[in-house]
Amino acid sequence: MSGRKLSSILTDNGLAQLGDALINFAYSMALTDKTGKPTGTRVPDKTLADAAVRAGLRENLPRRVNRGDVANSLEALLGYVWIEKLISLDEIVNCLKADSLDSSQNFSQLASLAIARIRK
Repeated sequence: MSGRKLSSILTDNGLAQLGDALINFAYSMALTDKTGKPTGTRVPDKTLADAAVRAGLRENLPRRVNRGDVANSLEALLGYVWIEKLISLDEIVNCLKADSLDSSQNFSQLASLAIARIRK
């Protein structure tokens, strides 16, 4: 995949909106599985932005973007791979359930998996 195509995915607002809902749902499911209690939560933009930078997504974004835009790029990426059936909801949840002291690390690994699936 060209960097240009990846950039267009990462900056797609519709994909980011879908990805936002998907990520919050998957993260809530992962927390519910880990704790054994139903949980609904939102993932902070800071967590997603940190994960996007770790995964190298920032390099494919325009020069001047804010943290919310960087977080949106990860949401758009996950929305894209899910809608294209390159990753399943179960895979996303399992990745987010991984034991880590820093949840942005789990999201970074998820982003790396998504990029690898696109490049297949």
